[in-house]
Amino acid sequence: MKLSRDAVVQAALELLDEVGLADLTLRGVAERLHVQAPALYWHVRNRQDLVDQMAAAMIRDGIGGIAPDGAWMDQLGDIARAYRQTLLSHRDGARVLAEACTADPAVNRLAELSLRMLTSAGFTTPDAMRALVCLLSYVTGFVADEQAAQPHTEKPDPVLFPLLTAAGAGHRTTETFEFGLELLLSGLRLARLSS
Repeated sequence: MKLSRDAVVQAALELLDEVGLADLTLRGVAERLHVQAPALYWHVRNRQDLVDQMAAAMIRDGIGGIAPDGAWMDQLGDIARAYRQTLLSHRDGARVLAEACTADPAVNRLAELSLRMLTSAGFTTPDAMRALVCLLSYVTGFVADEQAAQPHTEKPDPVLFPLLTAAGAGHRTTETFEFGLELLLSGLRLARLSS
């Protein structure tokens, strides 16, 4: 098998699903590809570069081609939902995206599309950027919480989790995600109207 950057990233994503981000190593990726670890350095500079490439691949595969339609609030909602599904598609997906620094064309395209849509809706460019950061941060944080509750990771906080469950919050559900998303979008609508 000819080693390529795509093959390295794909192997890393498969290993991520098995062991999680904390235990993802270049040595483990090399073993999965049946090569020596130094062979990977032709394709990724270090572990951070690998995480960056994994994040870019997740975005490309998950929402790289998204073309939301409708009113700006509907479009932002579509982007948020697609981004959540992208993060949920891999174990520790939220942590991967949170730790990554990527300037991949798919990421840039999504940011440009979102900013253009928000400025067309009446947001100033700085406010549009803030709105997008808030939206993506909400989704990343929500998914990080969802993924923290998975059986392959640490147990939830023994004090907080029963309180939330007893209160019927269902804090790791799609219904709760949609509730928070609607609050965020409504707040952005009000901020746009008052500016």
